[in-house]
Amino acid sequence: MPVRAVFLAAIIIGLLAGGAVAGARWAASRGGSDSPSAAAPEPGSPAAAAAEFAAAWAAGDLQALYLLLSPAAQRTYSYEAFADAYRTFEEQVTVTQTAVRAADVNGSAARLDVRLATAYFGTLEYSTALPLVPAPGRYLVEWTPAVIHPRLAGGYAFSSVIQRPVRGTIYDRNGIELAVTREIRHVGLNRGVITDRPGLEAALLAFGFTREQVDAAFASPAPLNHRVRVGPIPDDRVEEANRLLRPFQGVIIYVETQRVHPLGPAAAHVVGYTREYTAEELKARAGQGFRPGDRVGAAGLEAVFNDRLAGSIGAELRLIGPDGAVAEVLISRPFRQGEDLRTTLDAPTLQRAYERLGGRAGAAVVVDPATNGLLALVSSPSFDPDAFERGDAAALAAITAAPGAPLANRAATGLYSAGSTFKLVTGAAGMVYLGLTPNDRLDCGAIWYGVDPPRRNWEGSQGSLTIAEALMRSCNPVFYEIALRLYNQFDDALAAMARQFGFGAPTGTLGVVEEAGLVPDAAWKRRTTGQPWYPGDEVNLGIGQGDLLITPLQLANAYSTFVTGQLRTPRLLEEAEATVRGTLPLTPEQHAHLMRGLELVTGPRGTAAAAFALAGYTDFAGKSGTAEDAGAQQHVLFVAMRPAKQPRAIAAVVLDDGKSGSIEAGPIARDILLAALR
Repeated sequence: MPVRAVFLAAIIIGLLAGGAVAGARWAASRGGSDSPSAAAPEPGSPAAAAAEFAAAWAAGDLQALYLLLSPAAQRTYSYEAFADAYRTFEEQVTVTQTAVRAADVNGSAARLDVRLATAYFGTLEYSTALPLVPAPGRYLVEWTPAVIHPRLAGGYAFSSVIQRPVRGTIYDRNGIELAVTREIRHVGLNRGVITDRPGLEAALLAFGFTREQVDAAFASPAPLNHRVRVGPIPDDRVEEANRLLRPFQGVIIYVETQRVHPLGPAAAHVVGYTREYTAEELKARAGQGFRPGDRVGAAGLEAVFNDRLAGSIGAELRLIGPDGAVAEVLISRPFRQGEDLRTTLDAPTLQRAYERLGGRAGAAVVVDPATNGLLALVSSPSFDPDAFERGDAAALAAITAAPGAPLANRAATGLYSAGSTFKLVTGAAGMVYLGLTPNDRLDCGAIWYGVDPPRRNWEGSQGSLTIAEALMRSCNPVFYEIALRLYNQFDDALAAMARQFGFGAPTGTLGVVEEAGLVPDAAWKRRTTGQPWYPGDEVNLGIGQGDLLITPLQLANAYSTFVTGQLRTPRLLEEAEATVRGTLPLTPEQHAHLMRGLELVTGPRGTAAAAFALAGYTDFAGKSGTAEDAGAQQHVLFVAMRPAKQPRAIAAVVLDDGKSGSIEAGPIARDILLAALR
């Protein structure tokens, strides 16, 4: 008997006369034989016998095939033994389609050209001899197992070993499961034998299944006697299901292997989900062991690392000698178990980020600056990834129709203006390129007259401020002035600094599909609009507005870059390297002054005082942002870090619609950090 365990396709080494050769002479599917290219053979001739045998074999008609055997062959082999030989051969070789053609017929023999499509070994072709003996008015076959395959002569047999992998588990940094393959109990129905539909429907609803689940099961297009699924049974309710549901005729409680994502919506975008292979995909993978119902990663880590998680289907076809020993391995495709993935993610932080976003459109990204490992990557609104695993049509339709595009990964592909969170970059550029020092002060007036038309400060005059104090109050005129001076003295210095923080390019995070964003400059504007880069363009960029586009992932990584002084690739897998891609040109004194500004933001006089210092939350640093979008809408941002002097976690939060980054996004970032540093 075959050993059938658990593997994916690699390279077919070859079998016998072996590989796939397309040809019009072969039948298109099992049950067909090729049409003769010449006139039909004369009835009763050897050619007619050979053609009849080939057609019966291709059709799988073993009874018709047995009737073509000579009396001597039938005395030697009973029908049961004869049929078992063919069935065992097909089972061991995993035959799915058979085509047979008779050729080179003479008075005592013919050649059969055989082409087999197999589930695990690709397409196999070989030739075998068909001995013929005369009988009254016809020819018959002097059959032995060698007619099936020449290697079956002398008591040899084929045996296959099939191994199918279990999909690997995805873990967080502490070994908590984020995606795992489990055996799940389900309630199913055999609608053909149900006698009390109203009572059964009531019991299913009382157990907790939704009306949509119950109606979908009863309305399934599958044949009535086929099992249709209603839904899963929680592990702690198995006895209750047996007591309430099993007494009804037609109820089936069964176990099915299913991919499960324990954190559900909290990790849906970063971890992803799987889907079934389509019929077209299965056809393209014919002969590699894939079956209807097999699954492939469709999004997130499940998709990016599908090959590693899925493993490889193993298949070995052996020739077994009369003594039961393996005489030869004819085909071998190596088995590889699905690999586990260990990530830098932190399950409690993911859960808290999802809870604090509360379904509002936006995203939260948390990074550990020491390792540049991502602790959380959360997009909102989110969705239940297991709806895809269950194939829950009603749930999937609801996800697709839901407002706010829940399938969109705003954390990595959402593009936003940076707003005032960008002022850290402008301050850095002012110190590096203009030589501004911690002692230099710039006017934070109620109106700034550097460009026409003049621009108002959002909170009126604040006097002369250092860069740190300007960060504390998020003073637009100070950063307008820095940007204008940069424009007058350098070409694209502010854009260059933005790129040193990592904006305008993918972060390169292994396992994340992301957008590159945009850092506009003179060359970009000339290329896209044909217009020059005006002072107003630079001034807009100085406060994170204009055509600047960033992702929340880039924002978190930019602040990690500032904390460490190195632009690095964020890590999502424990095995990944935080590759250094550049360094910030800040002196220790400049860095300390800018960091002091971020600390002041959360202090008693900072723009985020209400969410931090005045609410009793100390030892934080951060920066708020409010950016105008099309029309009257605006999105809000906040980047928080803790501890203030040497941050061990950084949280970037963006809300698609809001009025104040400090008041709305700030408390969310604060609470996420508290969970990350619990």
